[in-house]
Amino acid sequence: MVIPSEFWLDDERLIEEGLAGRLAADSPEFARFVDVTARRPSGDAGAGHYRDPKEHEESFALALSALELTAADRYVELCFGGGQVLERALETVQSAAGIDHSPDMLALARELNADAVAAGRLELVHGDVHELPWSDAEFTCAACLNAFFFIERPGDFLAEVRRVLAPDGRFVLVTAVRDAASNGPWSPALRTYEPDTLRSMFLDAGFAEATVDESSGRQLSVALVRQDASG
Repeated sequence: MVIPSEFWLDDERLIEEGLAGRLAADSPEFARFVDVTARRPSGDAGAGHYRDPKEHEESFALALSALELTAADRYVELCFGGGQVLERALETVQSAAGIDHSPDMLALARELNADAVAAGRLELVHGDVHELPWSDAEFTCAACLNAFFFIERPGDFLAEVRRVLAPDGRFVLVTAVRDAASNGPWSPALRTYEPDTLRSMFLDAGFAEATVDESSGRQLSVALVRQDASG
């Protein structure tokens, strides 16, 4: 039975019904389920999961391997979730920053990375990834993991990422492949793209090169900025 939109649930029951696929995809309840659990995680039942998101570990490893971080890098993460990748990046880089639109994720990431924040090595911002609060060419590398399928204006987002990257900068994106995203409880809310389409989106946003690899079962993209950042 599909739960009608007028049936109001507390978060724990909402998550149970959503994971079981019993919420109508066009209902306010489904939209709230997606927000609480994934799009804007919140509350003990939703955000608490992101203290240790084991199902994201493969994505974390893919991104960190592709980033090839060095001590000279200044790293920025878009939609940083619980802040685990920021923590690992700071084992190598001297400074980093991140932005997320969930206050609960901001709190989790600040808790996990409290020493780096206190030392001035990490800047965490609550905000909109379509309008990044940093100057042009401020970072050498960037990443977005398991969030691109929720970005409402992907072209604007990619252009902003390109703007804040310095010459020779690189951007690593990990998101869902179309087939894998089609059967899960969140699938009606996900935006996924064929590799050629996504590659074109990177180029349209001003990146000089982009590769899209789906061999891992996830969509791993690496986009590069040309040396002449003005072009």
